[in-house]
Amino acid sequence: MLQTRQMRYFVAVAEELNFHRASHRLHISQPALWRQIRDLESDVGTPLLDRHARGIGLTEAGRSFLEDCRDILERMEAARLRTQRVALGQVGTLHIGFNEIAGRRREFPRFLKAVRETYPSINLQLHVMMSQRQIEALRNSEIDAGFLFRHAGERSDFESLIVGQDNFVLVLPRDHALARKPSLTLADLADQPLIMPNPRNNGITHEKLVTAMRGAAITPLVAQFADNENTLINLVAAGMGLAFVNSSCRIPNTQSVTLRAIADLSLPVGLELTWARSNLNPALPRFVELVDQLSGDADQIEHLLETGMG
Repeated sequence: MLQTRQMRYFVAVAEELNFHRASHRLHISQPALWRQIRDLESDVGTPLLDRHARGIGLTEAGRSFLEDCRDILERMEAARLRTQRVALGQVGTLHIGFNEIAGRRREFPRFLKAVRETYPSINLQLHVMMSQRQIEALRNSEIDAGFLFRHAGERSDFESLIVGQDNFVLVLPRDHALARKPSLTLADLADQPLIMPNPRNNGITHEKLVTAMRGAAITPLVAQFADNENTLINLVAAGMGLAFVNSSCRIPNTQSVTLRAIADLSLPVGLELTWARSNLNPALPRFVELVDQLSGDADQIEHLLETGMG
C-alpha cells in the first residue's frame, strides 16, 4: 500500500534528481532513501526513475506520478490544516436564531459582520424565530444559539449573555383621548380594549404584561391577539384597541399612531444570546466571544440590541 511518506520521498528525489541532495533535504541516509524509492516502484509496478551513468531522470510514468503525488500531498496538508481550524472553531457552520425585534437592532448586523470578517470560513445560517420557538429549537439542536428574550428561571440547561435591555410603552391612535393626557398609568387602561401578544407563540411577553397589569389590580380587556409587532401596530391604527410594544419601536411617519410611556409600568426585558450547555460546535465559542466583546464595549452600550415583543 502506498504511503504518504514514500510520496514525499519520491517528490524530493524527483525535484532534486540526485539521491545525495534529496537525502540531505529529507534528513535520512542515502541508502535508506534508495530502499524507499525501490519499494515504491515495486508497489506501483513500474519504474519511476531512469537510472543511467550520468545520474537519474524521470520516466514518463514517473513524471505523471510526480504530479499526482504533489496533488495528493497538497490536499492532505490542506485537510490537516482545515481539521485543525475546525477543532479551533475557525471553520464550520453555525445556525443562529433571532426574533423580529433583534433583527432590526443596530448591533445585530455588527455582530454578524464581526464574525464574517474575523472568521470568514464560519458559515452563518440565520433563522427568524419567535423567542419561544427558539427555546424549542435550542433544545432540539436545530440552532446553535439564538437572540431571544429571557424568562427568569426557565432555562437552567442554557448559557446566556445579555446583549440589551428595554421596557414597554403603549401604542395608541394619535387622536385617542389618552394621547392627550400629560401622563398615563396602568389604571387608565382599565376599560380599554387591548391587543395582546399571542400566548401560543409569544407566551413570555404575554405573561409579563398580564402579570404587571394584575399587579396594578387591572384585568386586561383583551380584544385581539397578534403574532408580531407590525400586526399590533396595524390593528391599533385600525381602531381595534391599544397595545404594548418595546420602547425602541420605530413608528413610520405615515402611521396614525403614537407611543406613550406608562408611568407605573417598569417591565425591563433582557435580550440574550442563548445557547445550550451541551452544544459541542467548536465555532460557537468564537461567536459568543465576539458578541460578548461588542456588547461589553462601554462606548456601544447605548446602541446595543434593544428588546420588546418577539
